[in-house]
Amino acid sequence: MTYPTVAPNPWARSGGPEAQVEWVDPTPTDPILRIPPTPPEPKSTAAAVLLNLTGVGAGYFYLRRRWQAWTATVLAVVLIVVAFATNAAANPWLWRSLAAVWLVILVLDARRIAVKHPPVANRRPVVIGVIAVVAVVGAYVGYGVLGRGAYDDGLAAQGSGDCAAATDQFKAVTGPYELTLSSDIAAANRGLDECADFTHAADSEDEAVVVQRYGQFRDDHPDSPLTPFVHDKLVETYTTWARGLRDEGKLADAIKVYRDLLSVDESFGPEVADAYLRLAKKLTSEPPVSASAAATALEAIADEFADTPSAKEVPAAFDALYAAATAPLAAGKPCQAVDVLAFFAGLTNKVAAKVAGEAKTQYPRAMLDCGLNQLRDGEATAAVGTLDRFARTFPDHGDLPQAQSARIAALVAIGTRAQVPVPAPLGTTGPITITFYNTVNSSINIKLAGSTAHEFTLPPCTTCPEFHAPGAGEAACDVPVGKPLFAVGLREGTHHVLAEFEDSGDLVKQFDASAGGFDLYCLYVERNS
Repeated sequence: MTYPTVAPNPWARSGGPEAQVEWVDPTPTDPILRIPPTPPEPKSTAAAVLLNLTGVGAGYFYLRRRWQAWTATVLAVVLIVVAFATNAAANPWLWRSLAAVWLVILVLDARRIAVKHPPVANRRPVVIGVIAVVAVVGAYVGYGVLGRGAYDDGLAAQGSGDCAAATDQFKAVTGPYELTLSSDIAAANRGLDECADFTHAADSEDEAVVVQRYGQFRDDHPDSPLTPFVHDKLVETYTTWARGLRDEGKLADAIKVYRDLLSVDESFGPEVADAYLRLAKKLTSEPPVSASAAATALEAIADEFADTPSAKEVPAAFDALYAAATAPLAAGKPCQAVDVLAFFAGLTNKVAAKVAGEAKTQYPRAMLDCGLNQLRDGEATAAVGTLDRFARTFPDHGDLPQAQSARIAALVAIGTRAQVPVPAPLGTTGPITITFYNTVNSSINIKLAGSTAHEFTLPPCTTCPEFHAPGAGEAACDVPVGKPLFAVGLREGTHHVLAEFEDSGDLVKQFDASAGGFDLYCLYVERNS
């Protein structure tokens, strides 16, 4: 072995001793012992993937990646909480997609890490992974089955009308079982709405509000399992309401409710008909008799409820109604019966044929007697209206001449302000002839009333002046020859004249007709020129 030599020191003193120095190499020539890193623990990629497929990061625990494992667990819990908080069942495919993405991320990351480990020969981790996946899937399936069971129980309770039990079950479906993401969630929400509306409908003590709410329920939930119970509740409410009104004597109001009841249940027809009959009898017995309303009620029974016991009483009820309504006629008060007779005479329903026939017989005479009584009582203006109505309504009636003469008398009474008696029918004359003649050159319309009535017009006297000077009129009456004349036959008694001159106003006179009395009646006009 050779050793390095030491070179002469150039800085040594000349002639001095030169010491020998040994140089040591600081870098050892012998190799240093190095410890190799620990090789990765063998792991099963399949087991890691399967364990992460559980969704909670179990594969990370298997791979001994603690922080990743806890992060995955926390994120899984957060996803579940958010799903509950945001009503995941309302968007099931969104959350299914999120769950799928989450699992894909966990699976791919578990594989990425696991492939860095040597494979393991033991199949136990794989078996555990399979068991874990099966357990999670089984748990979710069981969770779904429990949710479905809760929904079925709620539906069954709702179908039996037990909304309290149904609500509890439906709330479980929409609460703890919401993450089934099943269509049962939406159905359970509908069930909750239906039960809430069903329960709310009965909360009010006002029957009108209750039936309105039940009616709204049928519109809002036409296919609800509660529909039969809504029907029953409607019937119950309507019947209680209608019967209460009926028993209180509010029959018209009760019938309105009964009509609504019929739209729900037609089997109450006999009860509704009975209410109509009660109303008709009440209107018949309480003055003033409401003939129109009572007859309408009786016709409703005959037309709509002909097969009910009440229908058999309708003919007798009509007879009683007619007798009560026309009672003033028998009491000598025809004016109070005219309108009601007009009503009965106009009935066309066959169930009222009998009273309609009687009314048609009595109606004309009652109207005429009304007008005549008005004339006798000094109600001349009313008499004119009644007698005009008679002439319009019965233009071919045999009593028309009487109505016409009475109308003339009423007009005379209005014009003369006298009490004029009812005259004989128009066209009736008497043995006393009086001739009226005109001495002026203008027409004169004359109405004459007493024991008989007459209306005629004297044409102008074309050879006469339009008027006479004051005091000259009587002289013009001395010669009736050549003057317009009109003769009437009168009976003895007081007569009233209403002469309407074309340009000179009216003349009002009264005279007594008697045998051997005057037979000429001259009419003239005196006026200053």
